[in-house]
Amino acid sequence: MGKTHRKFVLAGIKVHLMDNDPLEVGRNKFPLKRPSAHAERELRLENWRVFYAVMEGGNLAIVSLIGEKRGNKLIVGGEEFEL
Repeated sequence: MGKTHRKFVLAGIKVHLMDNDPLEVGRNKFPLKRPSAHAERELRLENWRVFYAVMEGGNLAIVSLIGEKRGNKLIVGGEEFEL
């Protein structure tokens, strides 16, 4: 992930998960239909996906994965990833 993308994703995490309720459901922020061992919720930021869990009654969001969506594939750390 390049510097520009990293800044974009961090800004999105700040706005959607830190400055607002991480449990809030919207068009780009929602619980996964099939939660996995990695995450229970997803935040979509253009073609980037941020997977996270919420703890402590909604006061703490823990980001577990950040990946880039390319077609039907999720790329994490340069490799295809299955949730």
